[in-house]
Amino acid sequence: MASNTRLRSPPVGVKRSALSPANRILVITLAGVLAVVFIFVTSNVAANHEPKPHDLPVGVIGPPELVTATAHQLDRRAPGAFQILGYRSPAAARTAILHRKVYGAFDPGPSPTLLTADAASVPVATLLQETFTAAARAQGSPLIVHDLVPLPSTDPNGGTAFSATLSLIIAGVLGSSMIYMVTRRRSLAVHLSAVMALGIGAGLLMAVATNVVVGAFHSQFLAIWGVASLFVLALALPIAFFQRLLGLPGTGVGLLVFIVLGDPSSGGATAPQLLPNPWRAISQALPPGAAATAMRDVVYFHGYGATRALIVLGTYAALGAILAIVVDRIRAAAPAATSPPVSSTAENPAG
Repeated sequence: MASNTRLRSPPVGVKRSALSPANRILVITLAGVLAVVFIFVTSNVAANHEPKPHDLPVGVIGPPELVTATAHQLDRRAPGAFQILGYRSPAAARTAILHRKVYGAFDPGPSPTLLTADAASVPVATLLQETFTAAARAQGSPLIVHDLVPLPSTDPNGGTAFSATLSLIIAGVLGSSMIYMVTRRRSLAVHLSAVMALGIGAGLLMAVATNVVVGAFHSQFLAIWGVASLFVLALALPIAFFQRLLGLPGTGVGLLVFIVLGDPSSGGATAPQLLPNPWRAISQALPPGAAATAMRDVVYFHGYGATRALIVLGTYAALGAILAIVVDRIRAAAPAATSPPVSSTAENPAG
């Protein structure tokens, strides 16, 4: 005996939904990811496609009246482009460059001379040569250029320090997310201990890669390890706080702050002073920009100029850990505060 199987059709007047709840979540997630990609690409391109100097610190060697005259000439050619600092002697200007107070110094003297440091920023050194070549030409003399901190021949554009630092963003963001996934049901102490191990280990591996495996840097192993570890912790510990507060979406907050905003505004490929606003304003206040500056300064300038950047990184790491602890303790205290009181006396049975 054969039985016919009939497909049930929906009741009259009831329409099938084109998207199930699961598919709606998928579409919303895809739209969110594409929005982040669009914002990230737009932010990167807008920040870096037309670099121009803004209050770029540059020294001029000579008496105050000569410094003032040179500053006025430069301001007429490019208003707001340079912040001019005066130095009485070439030795003082040289010290200022090596201590990261200025990017270069111009001596208008009988033989116009420009002191630069390619290791500070190749685009800035090129810009200064173009600017002061015109000034020297107006005096009828060729410009003499002295590069006080040249880059190695294997890295003529100075991209190694920035590339190595930027790669650590993956360790900070992706690594903290993976740690959260495997420690979300464990104590905060375990979570933060794993994040600390991530930061220390990632910094060590970067120093080994740059100084031993590739041989890009030949000194400052411990300083590179320290800056790299602090950078990873400045990313991962605040993300740990966001995760404790919001759950897995907290990773998205970290991604928006540290990658979508922090990466384009770092200025590591050029210089923070070459970025337009608002990226220039936040450049050294976010971990990627601070880490790019600190790494360049410890690799090429023996740590001079890195103090502020290291303070920024340490502040992010410390605040991230402290806030994560605060959130965890508030969450732990909440159930105790809402639980019903337990009677301290028991009723005696009747009779």
